[in-house]
Amino acid sequence: MWSTTMKIYLRVILTTFLVTFHLICLDAYCGSSAHATPQVSSAEMSEPSNTPESQERSRCDAELSWNGFVEFESFFNTGTGKNFKNANMKDEIRNRIEITYGTENLYLYTASDIYLFLTYLNDHAQETYAYSSDRTLSRNLRISSQEAELCFNELYLNYGRENFRLRVGNQIYGWGTADAFNPTSYFNPSDMRELIFRDDDEDKVGVPSLSGMLFLSDYTLEAVFVPVHIPAIMPPEGNFWSLPMSDNSFEAVIFDEPEELDAKISHCGYGIRLSTSAGGVDISLSAYRGPDKDPLFVPDEVLYLSGMPVGIRIMQRSSVVSMFGVDFSSAIGDFVVQFEGVYSPDKAGVVEQDLDNLATVTLPFEVDRYRHISYATGFNYFIPMDSIIDGHTGDAVFTFEWFQSKYLEDGVYSPFITDIVSCKFQDSYLDGRIKMTVKALFDTQHGGKIFWPEVEYDFQNGLSISLAYADIQGDKGATLESDSIFSYYNDNDLLMGKIRYEY
Repeated sequence: MWSTTMKIYLRVILTTFLVTFHLICLDAYCGSSAHATPQVSSAEMSEPSNTPESQERSRCDAELSWNGFVEFESFFNTGTGKNFKNANMKDEIRNRIEITYGTENLYLYTASDIYLFLTYLNDHAQETYAYSSDRTLSRNLRISSQEAELCFNELYLNYGRENFRLRVGNQIYGWGTADAFNPTSYFNPSDMRELIFRDDDEDKVGVPSLSGMLFLSDYTLEAVFVPVHIPAIMPPEGNFWSLPMSDNSFEAVIFDEPEELDAKISHCGYGIRLSTSAGGVDISLSAYRGPDKDPLFVPDEVLYLSGMPVGIRIMQRSSVVSMFGVDFSSAIGDFVVQFEGVYSPDKAGVVEQDLDNLATVTLPFEVDRYRHISYATGFNYFIPMDSIIDGHTGDAVFTFEWFQSKYLEDGVYSPFITDIVSCKFQDSYLDGRIKMTVKALFDTQHGGKIFWPEVEYDFQNGLSISLAYADIQGDKGATLESDSIFSYYNDNDLLMGKIRYEY
């Protein structure tokens, strides 16, 4: 496995080198052409030139631009009454850099992140937090170990003209209109190693893919092909964020790593999206066939110790699915309303069994295909705070969203995450120096909530600091399927601090 992935990695590095060499040659060629142009007077130079030759030179002048930030982030668990050292769950340095090299029509772009877990600050934290259980190199070039990680969620070559655009490499696709949950975001799996507490630019995993976009008058047509399956990233066993599930019948529930489907044509992903605007409404239609980005949790076998059942192993199965989606958004005064929904005729689901009578339970649980829908709808309200508070100059936004995922037939367990209300209020003060955000999630089906306020001070010189607190509460049901998803994290309340410098 390691050698195969290493070969893929070396091929990508070689391709990147050849592309970069080509762009350098292009830059040299354009530079030499520019030097070969006749000299002109200062009066002629002061006037803009719109000749085809000058336009071609401006398009082929290769440029290098880059920016990024370095950040220190620390988590403290406040939910179990631990001492200061044992409560320290994470001390991390993150460096993100975005680089663009090329011309307007042809350029290479990369957004890479380096993570270092600072175990020398608190070696105890290493016992409860790890990027990976072992050294790994994934198909999208994410290199992980227990204490460090390097990932290239975006690393692609872009070529475009006036009416089309082509990209090849690791990409993230922003399909959909919803803010918290995106049913029509088919391609990019989630990074669930910190539940919902990763930054917005970290929660989606880039996939190696080929994409094309065609601009047709009032319409935009985009097609995507993903040749290999990239599964969701789940926390390693024993991690602070791993699911600490328990049941009256078993002392432990052990989760296997997410299944990675074999690289073959039947496991490729491909989709298409047609977008347009009419009457103040942005609307898109989409279709997808390929691996489901959400893993399916399937009880697989009972674990025994000295002949006694002590736990159950859960497989995180991956499956191929067909989906058809629609999304739209529209501005109505100070409101922007939005909706996106997906229908699947063949989504995999776990067949229900009678858990009250363990003698009749068979393992592994059966998996079958069902009709399924998921949708997210809500609004953004741009609050006119200047009419409420005199002298207020910041931007205040309140966001509300309802998400539901459900099978349309009986006899199948409900999806793991469904019936969630998410709310967010954002505002800024002192010319944007102070930024306040309050987030809340509510499990309306089983009871449970996350309340997450955050305040940030921006020194407006590249340096910013922020402090946040997350209170997690969830109700335990009589059975596993009636538990709130948040109930497994009742003891994971967090105090989070962050220092960032942008360069």
